[in-house]
Amino acid sequence: MDLASLLLTWYDQNGRSLPWRGSRDPYIIWVSEIIFQQTRIEQGTGYFLRFADRFPTLDSLAGGEEDEVLRLWQGLGYYSRARNLLFTARYIHEHLGGKFPEDFDSMKKLKGIGDYTASCIASICFRQTHAAVDGNVYRVLSRLFADSMSIDTQAGKLHFKKLAQQLISRDRPGDFNEALMDLGATVCKPRSPSCSICPVNSWCQANEKKIQMKFPVKAPTREKSGSVINYLLINAENHIVINKRSGKGIWKGLYELPMIPGELAPVDLAAECLELYGLKVNSLTEIRRVKHLLTHTELDIRFYSAQTNAVNNRTDNNLLSVPIGKIEQYPFAKPLVDFLSSLQEK
Repeated sequence: MDLASLLLTWYDQNGRSLPWRGSRDPYIIWVSEIIFQQTRIEQGTGYFLRFADRFPTLDSLAGGEEDEVLRLWQGLGYYSRARNLLFTARYIHEHLGGKFPEDFDSMKKLKGIGDYTASCIASICFRQTHAAVDGNVYRVLSRLFADSMSIDTQAGKLHFKKLAQQLISRDRPGDFNEALMDLGATVCKPRSPSCSICPVNSWCQANEKKIQMKFPVKAPTREKSGSVINYLLINAENHIVINKRSGKGIWKGLYELPMIPGELAPVDLAAECLELYGLKVNSLTEIRRVKHLLTHTELDIRFYSAQTNAVNNRTDNNLLSVPIGKIEQYPFAKPLVDFLSSLQEK
């Protein structure tokens, strides 16, 4: 029996039961794949269910507001995924008659949809033979063939994509892709692979040589740089001052407390707050400091409490004065979600 047949036989009996499994709706598969690009199944399933409940169709998402989409995404990180979902849903609604394209190359032209996501949609929804290669699949393939090609280089990604394309089932391409993902998630795990129950262990060169833990191979990582950012918790008359981010950046479109970058003393933070936001503050006291890891940097985030005179519902420079009890209606990045939630618990 060839590898694809072995794998599919195992998948029919052991495939994971997931809320989107069995759907052939490209919108549902698209949303699920975007959510789980940078998110574990355990963490993201609740987000998927809430998102699909609020926006069950592409047209419903196209009619959604960015603030609500970001609020549903709050805590998942990589917020450009949510913004791209909304942008592309609106594009399909307005320019493609609300119909998701079936052509693989047309899918890849849509904002936020790359080779992996297009391969998932094309194979699962339209039975097209496009191999979808994610982290689980890289690990399975590298072990099966004891392949030392680095999985996190462009050359390595192309190499494993080609290898998966050679193996994919022509009859059940979508099931094959999901089977490889499930095998990596439940059997061929990073630290404790269950080789004895693996349906394709007779094919696995790493298992034969007992060198499973040497794979997959990754290129040397570069050291993360660091940045200091300061958030000012300005509380006046039971209101908190917040600001909507604009411009570029991963947190674009989210709300935040007034933010000032750099290693600065409280007196300098007060001066910068007046300069940047036109808001005079005093009595700055550091109340919390946290580390937050991003892809290529580590943020040193410092929270300060600050006093000011009463502020209006809307101040200059796009600042908002929001009642503390309504703060959860606004989408924030995870460090701020955690911080603001801890304040409400007191």
